[in-house]
Amino acid sequence: MRICTWNILLGLRLGKLLDAIRTQADFRDLDLFAIQEASAHDGRPDAETIAGAIAEASGREYEWFQATAQLYRGREQANALLWRRGLFDNEPQVVSLSDFANVPMKRLERTLLRAIPPQRRIAIRAESNALRVYVMHLDVIGFAHKHEQFRAIVSDMAERPPVPLTLVAGDLNTFGPPRLRLWRRIRATAHDAGLVELTYGLRRTHWTAQKLDAIYAAGTIPARHRAWTLPSRASDHLPVFSEF
Repeated sequence: MRICTWNILLGLRLGKLLDAIRTQADFRDLDLFAIQEASAHDGRPDAETIAGAIAEASGREYEWFQATAQLYRGREQANALLWRRGLFDNEPQVVSLSDFANVPMKRLERTLLRAIPPQRRIAIRAESNALRVYVMHLDVIGFAHKHEQFRAIVSDMAERPPVPLTLVAGDLNTFGPPRLRLWRRIRATAHDAGLVELTYGLRRTHWTAQKLDAIYAAGTIPARHRAWTLPSRASDHLPVFSEF
C-alpha cells in the first residue's frame, strides 16, 4: 500500500501541483492521497481535479471526498481524501477538531489563543471492514490545544469497531526545534493508541526545513516500510509518501 499526504496551500499553485502528479512516478501507484488545505478553482473542488490528474497519469480510477473546515481569506480551506476505487463502500465522515471545553493549558498559551482565536479544524474519516483512514489538519497555535485535537482523533478511533489497519495522515503543524521535543505529548498519545509513525525518519516536510507532516499506522503493519518526500514548488509543504 502507498499513501501520500500533502498540504497544498489552498491550491494556489494548482497548475504546478498537477504537473508534479502527471510527471512524477511516485503518484502513479497511490492507494490513498490525504490532502490538507484543498480549496476550489473555477467552481470545481481541488480533490476532483487532482483525482482526474492521477487517473490520467496512472490509468486507475479514483474516488474523492472533500469537506470544508472554514473560509480562510475568502477561500474554502478543506481536507480531502482520494482513494483507489473499491477501498471504501460508504461516504467518508467529518470529525470535528474544534470547540473543546476545559482544556488544561498554561496561562501563556491561553492568553495567546485569546489574542489569536483557534481556526476551525476537522479530520476526515473513511473506513471499511479492513481499513480506517483519518486525514488530519491541526491548528497552527498552541501545544495543549493541538494535543487535544490529536486526542480527538485517537478517541474517535477507540469508539469505532476494530479494523485490521488504521492510518492517520496529515499536517500536525508541529513547529519548533526538534531537539526540544515540544511535541512529546502527541508522540506519547500516538504510542499509547498503538500508532506507529511511518515517517519517523524524515527530517523536513516544509520549506522552513521543519517537519510538520506525518503518517501513522496501527494494526497489521509489516516490519519493513519506507517513507520519503519529493521536492516540489507547488506548495510550502512537500508531498510525503509512505509505502508498506
